Parts: sequence; structure tokens; C-alpha cells
Amino acid sequence: MLILVIYDISDTETRTRLADYLRAKGFVRIQRSTFAGRPLPHVLRDVERTLARFIKDAGDVIHLVPVPENYIPHIRVYGHPFADIAQKRTLVFVN
Repeated sequence: MLILVIYDISDTETRTRLADYLRAKGFVRIQRSTFAGRPLPHVLRDVERTLARFIKDAGDVIHLVPVPENYIPHIRVYGHPFADIAQKRTLVFVN
């Protein structure tokens, strides 16, 4: 299953730490505040337990969105996605 992590974090340092954390867990950036990945179940559990630690301000929010595999062929991308998605063959879903 593809997992999207979408966030709006006000503090730059916290945003950077979250992005670094998600990269370390195997996610790739697909937009400025959106990462995608297919983590193993134990990695996903770790991410789910850890994400709340990045919420520092009342307006901060992180969404973890599961995308079933049968939905992926229907995803459409318009414009130019971040370059590193093309380097992760398992995540390329641009038609």
C-alpha cells in the first residue's frame, strides 16, 4: 500500500527534521509538504507512533493517508513532480 504523509508545520526546523525523518524511513518527497512511500508494516507502525512528536504549534497538522494499490493507476500528476520521485522506481506512477 502506498502511504502519503502530508503536513503543514509552521516551524522551519521542525519541518526539516520531519522531512529528514521521513527520508530516513524510505519515503520520497513528491511535493514540498508531501512524502510518499511503501513502508514495511513495522516501519509504518514506527512512523505512526512518531509523527505526533513533530506537532509543536496549535496550527500544525500531519495527515497519514493510505492509498490502496488498485487506486494508484488512477492517480494523475499534472506539472513537474520533484525530481527524486523519478529515482524511486517503486513509486513512479506518472502516466
